[in-house]
This record gives sequence, structure tokens and C-alpha cells, in this order.
Amino acid sequence: MASTTLVLFDIDGTLIQSGRAGVRGMNRAFDRLYGQPAALDGIPIAGRCDRVIVLDAMRGFGLEPSDEEILRFRDVYFEALGEEIGRKVELPSGVLPGVHDLLARLETRDDVVVALLTGNFAGGARIKLGHFKLWPRFRFGAFGDDHVDRRELMPVALTLARAEGIAIDDPERVVVIGDTPLDVDCAHAHGARALAVATGGYDETALQATGANLVVRTLEPIDAIVAWLGR
Repeated sequence: MASTTLVLFDIDGTLIQSGRAGVRGMNRAFDRLYGQPAALDGIPIAGRCDRVIVLDAMRGFGLEPSDEEILRFRDVYFEALGEEIGRKVELPSGVLPGVHDLLARLETRDDVVVALLTGNFAGGARIKLGHFKLWPRFRFGAFGDDHVDRRELMPVALTLARAEGIAIDDPERVVVIGDTPLDVDCAHAHGARALAVATGGYDETALQATGANLVVRTLEPIDAIVAWLGR
């Protein structure tokens, strides 16, 4: 019996571009709640968990938030994100090259499970992927609601896999597909493999410097990616 490979996808810059709807939605939420329309200016975003992004922004304007305050912000952010995700902007927006075809190929494989590992809040992930009709294609997900460190999302994903009856007998049968050095770091911190794709904010040279196991310009070389996943 073939071993199961668990493939964990990042969202922004890997599966989709949203015209920076997440940033716009967060800034709108900060404005509505605290009168801070540019709260994310200077805050690192790429590859980080939404929870730590929100914490850093709040601390930047002098608020040390409780868990309850973060939840209150999150609800307002989801409302704002729902407004922003469909707004026409002069920024790239859409499903990235190769995504539909790669997911379709993986869905035919009995030895592959496709899920999410993303710094997005779960509700934000649902709004973004739902807008692009991708949400139903993932079996489960580890999200950035409860952790400030992306590395901590891997144990969540593995626990969810076990709850689904998916036995992973080798950490190298877990693959993280993402577009940032933090995606690669998350994979390697747990002995998993990392496929880095240069459709986000980092080019192939920068991603190769992370030590990613495979670096591709886009997810379009389906045959090569699927062959590599099966190794």
C-alpha cells in the first residue's frame, strides 16, 4: 500500500492574489475600531500569521490587546475583507498559474491529501478562497487564529490529519507549498519538504537561498511537481 503524502498549501502568493484585499480589509477594520487607517504601515506581512500581524499593529499604536479584543477585531476584519475581496483595484487579483491544474491532478491521487497551512485567520481564508471558488478543494486547514509563530501550525495540521484517519509514517511525506522563506522554515523545522513558488514577493534566487527542496517559477510544470511529490 502506497504511503500517503500530505500536501499543505499556503494561500496568498501561492494559490491566489487578492489585490491585497487582506491588507486593505485589516486597515479598514483598524480604522473602524480605533481610527487607525494605516495601522499596517511598516508591519511585516509576508508569510506571517494574522494573529501576530494584528498584535504588532495594535502595539504600534499603543494598545496591548486581550484575546477578547483580538476576536473583536477579527470579526470586524472579516466584514471588511468581504467588502474588499470583490472590489476592483489596480492590483493583481486571481487564481495563480497552474493552481487549478495542479489541484485537479492531485485530486485524482488516492495517495495524496490536499489541505491548507496558512497564516490567515480561518474565516479570512474561507472568504478569500471562497471568492475564487477554491475553498471546497481542501480537506482541512491549519490557520493563524491561535498562533503567532508559523512553525506552530505544522503540529496542528498533523493532529487534524490523524483525526481524519490519515497516517503519515515519514515527515518527508509532508510537503509545504508556499511562496515565502517562512513557508520553507515551517516545513524544515518539522522535517517536512518545502516546495517554494516564485509567484509571491520572492523571486527564485531568494527562494533557492532558503534551502527549499524544490523551487519553481510557477505551479505550471504539473508533471514535474507531481513526480517530485511522489519521491
